Amino acid sequence: MGTAAAHDLDRLRVELEKRFGTAIRPLPGLEQAPERGFRTGVRALDQLLPGGVPRGAATLWSGQPTSGRTAAVRALVEAATRETLVALVDATRTLDPAAWCGPDGHSAPGLWVARPPTPDREMEGAWVAEALLRTGAFGLVVLDGPAPDPTEAHRLRALARETDAALLVSTEDPNPGWRADVRLEFRRAGEGAGLGTGGRFRRRSGVRLARSAGARTGERHVELVHEPPNRLHTAPRAADRRAAARR
Repeated sequence: MGTAAAHDLDRLRVELEKRFGTAIRPLPGLEQAPERGFRTGVRALDQLLPGGVPRGAATLWSGQPTSGRTAAVRALVEAATRETLVALVDATRTLDPAAWCGPDGHSAPGLWVARPPTPDREMEGAWVAEALLRTGAFGLVVLDGPAPDPTEAHRLRALARETDAALLVSTEDPNPGWRADVRLEFRRAGEGAGLGTGGRFRRRSGVRLARSAGARTGERHVELVHEPPNRLHTAPRAADRRAAARR
């Protein structure tokens, strides 16, 4: 990454923290990998989507809570940060920062995390994703939360193509009103096998490839590792004070 690009990222970080919050921890230094897509490391899921989550395209993953969607996103992010700079926009503030960023609240190497300061700012997630894509520095941008509207989605998709980045929208809405290049639908397919070491347990999820230009549509049952702190389920009247308690 050149000096000018690094300077632009520093300036963007300041702008994002001023408008969207302070939970952004950039760790520059990784170069983008030449691979065309990003695999999750989950064998059955990667078999369903040959080539991984594609660059230069918009991918939509939809599914209700406990469907396995969040576990799959986490596997993808963990794998992709070994190859490229990744941005995760947690628009609903429901992803546990301790699980995704480490106990100290700092992101893993190669990962930016952006969260709004208050839950009522979740619709600004598309704006943040657009700002991150416009830098051209990220190989993968994940927008988790409400799906962008058709106009925003069109703009994000065009930016992904222009910058050769992979855009993943992870949302509960299976029909957001626009067509993604690739679309996966997650559903819960079985009960968990019980808690294991470190609070980890496995559960089967049904994943259907509903749309893809380069692969046949189909369905696989995927066993995913779910971790209780994957998401926070905060009551709207109870402020999440864990970050303050750690200080």
